[in-house]
Amino acid sequence: MRLYTTYGTNDLSRAIQFYDAIFSVLDQPRLPGWSKDRAGWGSHPDAGTGFWVCTPYDGGAASVGNGTMIAFPVGSAAQVRHFHSAGLEHGGTDAGAPGTRDCYAPDFYVAYLRDPDGNKLSCFYYHYDPAKDPGD
Repeated sequence: MRLYTTYGTNDLSRAIQFYDAIFSVLDQPRLPGWSKDRAGWGSHPDAGTGFWVCTPYDGGAASVGNGTMIAFPVGSAAQVRHFHSAGLEHGGTDAGAPGTRDCYAPDFYVAYLRDPDGNKLSCFYYHYDPAKDPGD
C-alpha cells in the first residue's frame, strides 16, 4: 500500500547523520543514488518500502506536520532502546522514553523521537514481556 515516506529537511547533511544512525539499528541501509537534495533508506527499494528526506521541492522551509508520525516495527525491546539512543546521539530529541504506556496494550513497548528538523518518529515492539527482557 505504501511506496515510500518522505520527510522534509532544512539541513540534509544533519538529517543524513541522524537517519543513518537510526536506520542502521533497523538494518535499513542508505539507498544508492542520493543527491545534494535528497537521500533514501530501505533494503527493498523495488518493493516500495523506502524512507526519504529531502529539501522541499517548492523551495520553502521544511516544517513539521502537527499530528504526523511514522512508526517502525522491530523485533525486541533492546532494538527500541538502541533506536532511541542512536537518535539522541545524532541530533534527535526525546519525545517519549522507551517503555510501555498505560494507554496502550501492556505488551506494546515503544519509544518516540523527533529528528533534527522536528519530525516525530516512533519505534515499537509488540509482544513485550518484562520478565524476558534482559535489559541492555
